[in-house]
Amino acid sequence: MAFRVLSRRAPRAPFDIQFFGQERTEPATPHKRDKVREEGRVCTSKDLSAAVQILTALAGLLMLGPFMCGLLMEFIVFAVRYMGDQSLLRDGWFYFVSWEAVKRYFFTWLPLGLLISLFATATIIFQVGLKATSEPFKPKFDRLNPISGMKKIISLRSIVELLKGLLKASLFAVLIYTAVRDYLPVSSKTMQMPLEIGSAAFWDMLWALAMRLALLLLVLAFADYAYQKWDFEKSIRMSKQEIKEEYKQMEGDPQIKSKIRQKQREMAKQRMMADVPKADVVITNPTRLAIALSYDRQLMGAPQVIAKGSDFLAQRIREIARANGVPIIENKPLAWALYENVEVGEEIPEDLYRGVAEILAMVYRLKAS
Repeated sequence: MAFRVLSRRAPRAPFDIQFFGQERTEPATPHKRDKVREEGRVCTSKDLSAAVQILTALAGLLMLGPFMCGLLMEFIVFAVRYMGDQSLLRDGWFYFVSWEAVKRYFFTWLPLGLLISLFATATIIFQVGLKATSEPFKPKFDRLNPISGMKKIISLRSIVELLKGLLKASLFAVLIYTAVRDYLPVSSKTMQMPLEIGSAAFWDMLWALAMRLALLLLVLAFADYAYQKWDFEKSIRMSKQEIKEEYKQMEGDPQIKSKIRQKQREMAKQRMMADVPKADVVITNPTRLAIALSYDRQLMGAPQVIAKGSDFLAQRIREIARANGVPIIENKPLAWALYENVEVGEEIPEDLYRGVAEILAMVYRLKAS
């Protein structure tokens, strides 16, 4: 006997499959960028900062070299002058000499140090802009996790950094080898020249090699900055769902906003209905519309619409008016004009003065009689 096993598939509940596999393909929004900056995550290149500092130091030595050499010569003369001096036998000589030496040495290197600091700060501002945050200084205990540390060591970023280091070392080795090969015959001849001429020639060769290395480092640094920029932009990309959620958080959920607007309309209607008993007259057309008017000569320049509505709301205005003894007068053209052109809380326009004045005069005569 053969049996057949019948399987019933459970009904599939509809769901958005994009929720489970979100691909971050969209550029980061300004709000996401501000949030990332507050966390201390910015695009920086250490190579670019180092290259700028080295070039600044070389340019500073070229410009400030004579000035610094002059100060150093004064320092040497000062030190030599005190050799064998009788003042060294007195108490406190060490503090005097050491203070003078430190002061002169400090002022010798101060201009160059300030120049390097200025360009280093400008490089950082160029990369990340001006924004102070204390978030990077807060302790994060997840950094002590050995598993996450191993992931960083074996990550793609670490491999890229290793390849960059090997590339820089190879290029520097080739450049140094080429310079030594070209300058070695010349440098050997400088030893046979007079000291002043030979030292100047040797300094020129050393300076040319340093400038080549610095320029090579600058080119590599700009390439590294471009890579860091690309990698940073990739790391902060957002999915379409994340952008939607961010929009909801910033602008508010549309359903919640709709409920808030509905609640505000209900509250406005309640306030409007509470003002109907204060009206001087209610103008109707007679069943579709109802407009309640009030006029106080001391406070108003013209009659004011304090409530209006159509259909069911108009019926409620008429019921409240009857219950509170407010006159109800039918005038179809005037009712439509007031309903379409005047909002609640506004005074009537001049072109409706005459029609409203006739109705108010009629109401005042009825009340007087």
